[in-house]
Amino acid sequence: MKGLHTTIAAAAAAAAIAAASTFAPQPRAQAHAPLGTNVARVDDWNPEYAFVDAFRQSRPWISGTATAFDDRRSLDLDEHGWVRSLQAGQIARTLMFSAVPQHYPSGVYVVTYEGAGTIQWSPNVRIVQSSPGRLAIDVDSGRGNLVLNITATSPQNYLRNIHVYMPGANPADVFNPSFLESLAGYRAIRFMNWQATDGNWSVSTPTLQRTWADRPTLDDARWSFMRGVPIEIMCALANRLNVDAWFSMPHPADDDYMRRFAQTVNALLNPNLKVYVEYSDEVWNGSYAQAPYAQQRGLALGLSADPFQAQMRYHSLRSRQIFGIFEQVFPPSRLVRVLSSQAGNPWVSSTVLNFSDTRLHTDVLAIAPYLDIRPPEQSKIVTQHMTLDQLFNELNTVVAPQVAGMVKMHADIAHTAGVGLAAYEGGQSLVALGNMQGDPWLNGLYDAANRDARMGPLYARMLQDWSGVAGGAVYMHFTNCSRWDQYGRFGALEWLEQPRSQAPKYDALLTWMGR
Repeated sequence: MKGLHTTIAAAAAAAAIAAASTFAPQPRAQAHAPLGTNVARVDDWNPEYAFVDAFRQSRPWISGTATAFDDRRSLDLDEHGWVRSLQAGQIARTLMFSAVPQHYPSGVYVVTYEGAGTIQWSPNVRIVQSSPGRLAIDVDSGRGNLVLNITATSPQNYLRNIHVYMPGANPADVFNPSFLESLAGYRAIRFMNWQATDGNWSVSTPTLQRTWADRPTLDDARWSFMRGVPIEIMCALANRLNVDAWFSMPHPADDDYMRRFAQTVNALLNPNLKVYVEYSDEVWNGSYAQAPYAQQRGLALGLSADPFQAQMRYHSLRSRQIFGIFEQVFPPSRLVRVLSSQAGNPWVSSTVLNFSDTRLHTDVLAIAPYLDIRPPEQSKIVTQHMTLDQLFNELNTVVAPQVAGMVKMHADIAHTAGVGLAAYEGGQSLVALGNMQGDPWLNGLYDAANRDARMGPLYARMLQDWSGVAGGAVYMHFTNCSRWDQYGRFGALEWLEQPRSQAPKYDALLTWMGR
């Protein structure tokens, strides 16, 4: 989905970027942009494995039978997502560690639970110890996903509070040590994915947080994409790493939600850490529910007769309102008010900054300066059947200068408005689009490019170009570790414990941070 970041909404914007393609930024003295990163969505199929309790990353319950993996029947769940009862012949199952390739740990996992019922496992599991409320299971990761099946449960004392602790884990810990190590050195973490800000776009009904009661809690069965990760856990990670926390607030959430969120973060986050706050994520991007929502609200409020202008003005208005709420909780020294914009369309930056008094309550304009190749340029790769050498030549001689010029345009707009510039996301965005999305040759080329050693120097140039224009403004890479597939290969790491020598993007980021 993130391959849509630099979509150009107007021909004028496209022409401006093309005209700036020869821009060559001059590095500023002492300019070295600090790096942050986005964490990946918490899903069973993402290989980031953030938590020692694997169940926290599990897939929402699937109704099945002994012969049907998914029979699409409804399940009787309590308010925290635990199975209260089963229909005749029904099995409630969930998956953990379904990322491909599978690199999750083999070994003995400790399972704890409350209630009465029967738990069965996938064939790669051998039970080595069993007592009421506790199991020890020997898992062979080389034989597939880890699957847990509830085949019976007592409605009066149903199975609940199930935890599946990784080999050697201390149940008192929350975070997988390998996950913490992968994040060492970054200056900030953007929690957009953990907050499920873009909603659950993989099902027909998005997951939305409108009121404070809708927020994910510590008592939820899982912290995966259906609800998101609790505020307490996000603050705990920032505190553990001693990094600033960047929050992307749900688009339909009311003022009470915003106020309570700010107060909770203020109570939990170490006082030496800054809080970045932005309204939603990519409100300009029609792929997400927040775009039509903002357009409908903007038109209803009479902000403009033009739908897209009304959409962007509402984004500006709601951002300003949220900033005002956070200003009542945090001192200026701790608060970074982020007004996000569309990297490929400088008109959006001018519009959101100059509507009403929003710019006077904004600290940074934020864009996503991805290195990407869009249609129709993508067709050139296919028709010429480009080699890796030719692709890297294109990235270095055409794409990187275009991105540098684009950053310069937004930097000038931000400077005129009296605010700074930041990158809420960035990195490479080689994604096969349109009718080429499933093309095996093009996806293979993009996979190879991301694994090629030349991606490291390209990343170094990208960060140098950014620093040459934006100076000390933070650059938030997208993402730390996530699955590569036809929808993108954004993870600096393909799997959590991937050797640095095999991950040129990750190596370049660590090198930039002096690690």
